[in-house]
Amino acid sequence: MGKQLGRKNNKRKLKWLLAGIVIALLLAGGGIYAGFMVTDITYTGNKHYTQQQMTECIFGTEHPNALIYTLFGKKNKNIPFIQKYDVEVTWPNKMNVAVYEKAIVGYISYMGCNMYFDKDGIVVESSSENYEDVPQITGLDFKSIVLDAKLEVGNDAVFSQILELTQAFDKYQLGVKKVYFDSSYNVSLYMGNVKVMLGSAADCNDKLYALKQVSEKLTGMKGTLHLENYDGTTASIIFKKEN
Repeated sequence: MGKQLGRKNNKRKLKWLLAGIVIALLLAGGGIYAGFMVTDITYTGNKHYTQQQMTECIFGTEHPNALIYTLFGKKNKNIPFIQKYDVEVTWPNKMNVAVYEKAIVGYISYMGCNMYFDKDGIVVESSSENYEDVPQITGLDFKSIVLDAKLEVGNDAVFSQILELTQAFDKYQLGVKKVYFDSSYNVSLYMGNVKVMLGSAADCNDKLYALKQVSEKLTGMKGTLHLENYDGTTASIIFKKEN
């Protein structure tokens, strides 16, 4: 009888010991987990997405765990408009994320999707959403569009012209939503209810600078601004107002 009671007591002691070990491990694990909870994430290079959106895309939670992410996190998820990103952990609870966005200069609407392309005419992204500050390009002839392939438009020089235009849009902070090329590659821009006729896209910087100077006066107006024959004088800037 005494031996049986001793065995029962030993089993109880073992159970309590194991329970204590489990509780200690859980508390230690919880402490470690809490100790590596990220409280500060700094982003550089992101324009298309907000910091909150990037955090959700990369980590799936507002406060990721630095240790868990380093050991088990999926690196470089496929995120639209993002070429890649690098996560640097400053232990124990800070992260620095360098975002490298795809270099997009314009998009073409095709079969209900916006096909975004880079400076070389390579289609790099397909999306139903509009990328802020990227203009729609119209008037170009093409038979089909393939993702990760070059747009076949018959004149590759047009991509250099588009790059020059979009760089000038950024430089002068022009809110151009659409660019139209006619069959002779003359250019028209669309800003709200104003159509801007530039003429040839070659050496358009002076024309776009002139557009910047008068853009505030065009706010709320409807009509066509003629800059085809702009020669540096205000007399060569002609606006035809529409009712």
